[in-house]
Amino acid sequence: MLTAPPRIPDFKTHPPTFIHTTSVDSTLPRQHRHTASQRFRELPGPLAIVSNTVRVSGLKGLWVGHVATIIRETGGTGAWFMSKDFFASLLLARRTQTSSLPGTQSSFTEVPRDNVELLPWESALSGALAGAIYRLSLYPADTVKSVIQTADDLRLPDTFTPSERLLKRPGSFWQTAKAMYKARGVRGLYAGCGMTVARAVPSSAIVFVVYDGLTQRFA
Repeated sequence: MLTAPPRIPDFKTHPPTFIHTTSVDSTLPRQHRHTASQRFRELPGPLAIVSNTVRVSGLKGLWVGHVATIIRETGGTGAWFMSKDFFASLLLARRTQTSSLPGTQSSFTEVPRDNVELLPWESALSGALAGAIYRLSLYPADTVKSVIQTADDLRLPDTFTPSERLLKRPGSFWQTAKAMYKARGVRGLYAGCGMTVARAVPSSAIVFVVYDGLTQRFA
């Protein structure tokens, strides 16, 4: 029996495409697609997350990673404002020295603050540098905090592990930091630091431009 010749597509009416028309979602059973979409629609809200945390871990579960947060905020905030004032003093000294009369002697860091205000670009530059130092100074504490808070959610299910071990509380700050250093070294403690610093530089610049502007306006 003769077979029909292969049909040649008409590219005038049906232009060729390089996009695969059969998507991954279409290959899944309809029941699985419905279950996945329903799961995304039924994400828990903040109250449900808080109540579930209290039910599973007690009130202490709401303070998981608080030691790392305290270390990061106290030391980091101190470094943030100190470095901002330092860079602002350098910029003010540079501007006042270039505009002063020749023959006058003044220290580079000792700048008279009377009637001398930071320009917007000076506030932005000093704030941007301070934001980078703020994130770099105690970034490992932030990494350890993230690991402690997400340890239970990222742990793979294991049916061969006893239930009392699965419900084991997360390790302390120093235990987690030692385990991370042993597994990844210093680079593991600074994982994701580049993107964090890149985010902190413009946001810190905006913060101090607004802060210095409001201080000069209402102080």
